[in-house]
Amino acid sequence: MENLYCIPGSSPVTLSEEFLWTVAVADADEIDQMLQMLRAATVYASQWRNSFAPAARLPGDVLLLIFEHVLPGRHTCVLRTLSQVCRRWRSTILQVPLLWRKALNLADRTMWFSEVLRRTRTVPLEFFFDIAEDYTGYAIPNLTTVMNDHFWRCVSLHIEGYKEDIEEIVDSCITMDKAPLLRRLSIHNISCSLPSTRDGEAEIPDTFLSVLAPQLVSLHMEGCAFNWNIVCSRLAPRSPLLSSLCVRNFRIQSAATVVQLLSLLESFPSLKDLRLQNSFFSSEADRNARPRKVVLSQLTSLVFESSTVAGAMLLAALELPSLTKLEATIDVGPLSTDIHQFMEGVQLATCRMVHLPYLYIYYGHHLLIMHSNHHHHFPTLQMTFKNWALRDPAVPDTRFTDLIRGIADVAVLRKMQDLKVSLPISIERCLSPGAWAYFLRHLKMISFISFGARTPVFLIRTLLLDAFRDNEGIQVRSRLLPSLKQISLPSIPELKVLIDILADARSQVGIPLAVSTISRVRPRHTGLPPEVVREIVWDWIADPMVHSIPGDSTWFVDDEGTDSDEADEIDELLDDLDDIDDE
Repeated sequence: MENLYCIPGSSPVTLSEEFLWTVAVADADEIDQMLQMLRAATVYASQWRNSFAPAARLPGDVLLLIFEHVLPGRHTCVLRTLSQVCRRWRSTILQVPLLWRKALNLADRTMWFSEVLRRTRTVPLEFFFDIAEDYTGYAIPNLTTVMNDHFWRCVSLHIEGYKEDIEEIVDSCITMDKAPLLRRLSIHNISCSLPSTRDGEAEIPDTFLSVLAPQLVSLHMEGCAFNWNIVCSRLAPRSPLLSSLCVRNFRIQSAATVVQLLSLLESFPSLKDLRLQNSFFSSEADRNARPRKVVLSQLTSLVFESSTVAGAMLLAALELPSLTKLEATIDVGPLSTDIHQFMEGVQLATCRMVHLPYLYIYYGHHLLIMHSNHHHHFPTLQMTFKNWALRDPAVPDTRFTDLIRGIADVAVLRKMQDLKVSLPISIERCLSPGAWAYFLRHLKMISFISFGARTPVFLIRTLLLDAFRDNEGIQVRSRLLPSLKQISLPSIPELKVLIDILADARSQVGIPLAVSTISRVRPRHTGLPPEVVREIVWDWIADPMVHSIPGDSTWFVDDEGTDSDEADEIDELLDDLDDIDDE
């Protein structure tokens, strides 16, 4: 304890002698008071020093933008952490209810959820409920609380769950008669779409669809049973701004008749986007009635799935002057005979669309697809005919003939320039003799044809017979496809011989034709020399049997792993269609 009151000669901190002397003579209580004062001074000095940091000198609005950028949706941990950095940040975070709205998480514990909900004050709310994300079991009670007490300030509500969950949540707000801010409402019942369950469709009460929602612009109901008349008589007058309607059903029992659907659509004059899946059918009364025309002047996108008859009746009754996208999935079935009527509806619905430059016709896995892949710069026209199974050969099948002729009659395809076709011989054999000629005569501006893994040999035969016609008195313009300049085909030797004959024949009548082949991973070798193949092809051209084929039935099939090629081709096509849908 020696030299206790001596001032160290090499102190690391320079202090005044008076202060050191005061410390030296002070008792324990006085030293405690000094330490408290020193701590307060240190905190004050640190805060003052921090005020010179760039982050502390940011304007309040810039700071808010940063918080919104780093804040993940439906998560409060980041807000808690940021609020502990400094007093200013905490004050800013607590005073901005929009941050707490973004962090609002239905899966949080009820007490904390209620506190976060309180901090949102009166700002409009957006809720996304997905039963798969309810890892705590609090989501349904929390959302029920919201629907009971705060439904009036909901702007967006998405509910995705099982039938019982949806009915519990929806029933909780039946006492509310208005939702003045609601703009987007989406209900997705996943019970119906699961093959392992037999749950029915979620019952949506009439009172829920009678809510006054003057700002509603988007309504999506999937796997839900509801009263179509209530939507027409109550929801429609109270939601005049509705521009997007999507109804997807998995059971036909909840579908509307065509007349009911048209009455509903007539109640929504502002519709721009309409999506219907198994949502309507043609009743006996529909077939006997003549529905009046329904004009949807603002509708730009129509996507639906139905039977052939119901789809034809819907398209025939709609007038769509602004349509830019038409996608239809049609269940053909073995007994369907209404392809011609359906294609007439397509022609009427698309009569004011911009001309499409491209068309792809493909058949595989009981799907017959025609679509215009316009690289997202042109309107969309896509028809998918599912369950297109081949009939008994003894029964006449005019479906494909009606489709090919119907495509040729669609006005928006008249100026088409690029055509891609991949059709097996079994489908082509169903065509009437003059079907391809009718098709090519109407789509005469085609300049490029590409053949897929399944080459349409009867289309090529039609072009060959046209090129071999008597040249006297026949002008170039009167022949089929006078603008055709190039054909692209798989690298199949027999097919190359056939196309070379076509190119020679067209060049002799003044219509030169370039031929390009798609390279193969491994070259295909034929057992016959080219001269023999050429002779067989010539005999086939002269054969009066229209539906015969030259040589072996596999000559014009790309057999480089035929099954996998077909699967790859349809997968690539369906991926393209999904990309268009996403946009």
